[in-house]
Amino acid sequence: MMRLSGKQTVVTHDLVGDTFRLLTPQVAYIKLSSIKAADLPAYFEKAKNAKGMIVDIRNYPSEFVPFAIGAYLATKPTPFVAFTSADLANPGAFHFSDGPIIAPGPVHFNGRIVILVDETTRSQAEYTAMALRVMPGAVVIGSTTAGADGNVSSISLPGQLNTMISGLGIFYPDHRPTQRIGIVPDIVVIPIKGLAAGRDEVVETATHFIENAK
Repeated sequence: MMRLSGKQTVVTHDLVGDTFRLLTPQVAYIKLSSIKAADLPAYFEKAKNAKGMIVDIRNYPSEFVPFAIGAYLATKPTPFVAFTSADLANPGAFHFSDGPIIAPGPVHFNGRIVILVDETTRSQAEYTAMALRVMPGAVVIGSTTAGADGNVSSISLPGQLNTMISGLGIFYPDHRPTQRIGIVPDIVVIPIKGLAAGRDEVVETATHFIENAK
C-alpha cells in the first residue's frame, strides 16, 4: 500500500484497515504504521486470551514504541542493542557502548510474538524489530530489512543536492552488525503467488505458526 505523508510517499505492506484486530480467536494482529502508544493497554486487554500476536512492521512506525510494547513482553530487564560512536579525539576510531534496556511492565502478555518485516522495514522500524526480537519466544517472519538503522545527519552539497550519513553504529548486544545487512528473518517468506490472488502469504504464515505452536 502507498500513502502520502506530507510531500513523501510512504510504502507499507501491512494489512489495510484497523491498527488492531483479532484475525482469529487465537491470533491478534497489530500494525505499527498507525500505532498510538496510548492505545496499547486496550489492545493488549483485547488480546489477553489469544495464543499469539502478530506485530506487523512492514512499514514505518507512526510512533516510537519499542519500549512501550516491550514492557508487555519482557520477563526481565532485557538488552537488545549496542552502539558505536566516533572518538572525536582520535579520528577514525569508534567505541562500543551498551544500549538501553527493555524493562518489564505490570501487565504481561503470555502469547507468542511474531514480528513481520520486509524491505520497507527501515531505520526506526528495524530498531523496533530488534527490540521485540529478543522477547521470550519471539520469531521474525518475512524478508530481510533495508539495513538502514541509525541516526542521520544531513549534508548539503553543491547544486542544491542533499545527502545523509549515520554517525551511530547499530549492533546486536553481541556486536553483530545490522547496518547494510538488515534484520534477517528466522523464517523467510517472500510473497509471490499470493500477490496476484490478493492474499498476504506473510500474515498467513505467521497465523499458521501461532495456531500450531505448542
